[in-house]
Amino acid sequence: MQPCMNEEIAYRAVAAGWIEIRLDGSIWRIAQRRRNRWNNMETVKPVMPHRIDASVGVGYRAVSITIDTGQIRALAHRLVYRHFNGPIPPGLTINHRNGRKEDNRPENLELATYAEQVRHARDVLKVGRLDQNGTKNAMAKLTDEAVMEIRRRRGAGEKLSVIAADFGITDKTVSKIARGDSWAFLI
Repeated sequence: MQPCMNEEIAYRAVAAGWIEIRLDGSIWRIAQRRRNRWNNMETVKPVMPHRIDASVGVGYRAVSITIDTGQIRALAHRLVYRHFNGPIPPGLTINHRNGRKEDNRPENLELATYAEQVRHARDVLKVGRLDQNGTKNAMAKLTDEAVMEIRRRRGAGEKLSVIAADFGITDKTVSKIARGDSWAFLI
């Protein structure tokens, strides 16, 4: 995933010292930048530190800041990773090792491809599509018994179209079931 322009601008605020990223992964505003509208002079003054990363949507934390009258939002875990480890290479994302999206400690963040994130969720965190075979799949139209009946009838030489009509599926589906391409775990 390529960093968006907002992420770049937010990281510049970190580099300039207006925002501090702590070892626990929290992000704090420590200074405020003001531009005088009359002479366009910029001043930076320290402020009482306050946390600016907030929970958004599905558990991630994000930072929202205003720079030059524009509102900028960037994902906190990407800023934390970049701060402690350097730029995020193109095509890679940030994975939370423990699966808790709000836990942005540097030791909990690692580079990963999208495929690696899916495998991590499935194999390590035990979430996602673990076992979707047969009737465990919410979209399944057939039962295990119906599949065995289709195979028996096709093996006896019955026409695909007749079997398909009886079970409300297509000829192609009947053919795949009979050959073992679909529902292979029942063979």
